[in-house]
Amino acid sequence: MLILLGLGALWAAVLLPPIIRNQISTRSSAPGIANHLDVYSVPAMKGYSISLPQSAVAAKRRRRDVAIVLSGVVVFTFLTSLAVGGIFLWTVHFVVDLALVGYVTLITQRSDLATGETSVVLTHSFIANSMEEEYSYPEAI
Repeated sequence: MLILLGLGALWAAVLLPPIIRNQISTRSSAPGIANHLDVYSVPAMKGYSISLPQSAVAAKRRRRDVAIVLSGVVVFTFLTSLAVGGIFLWTVHFVVDLALVGYVTLITQRSDLATGETSVVLTHSFIANSMEEEYSYPEAI
């Protein structure tokens, strides 16, 4: 339990300062010192919008990053469930597992469609016909 409290304090120490800086800079309408020292806020990014990847490489990188983050959440929820226990944490871990499996399945389907790979089904008649034909294989050197 003490380990989880330490991890929570560490996350709070990392995540709270940027959130507080953003809150201070958005509240003050006059340009003050808080707006000049805010390195996390870019003036052109006042409205939050979704940025779409501009190239195939950027889209692939984004898909990889999402898969890595989901994998990290799976590991974290698994270790938390082992350390603390309880049906709620195991349920959260199971839901995150399902999300990761679903995401990887969708990525796999997308890559199969993009490459044009399809399953080849060999029927009995095709196999029988191909076995009746004689092939001339080149001699090995």
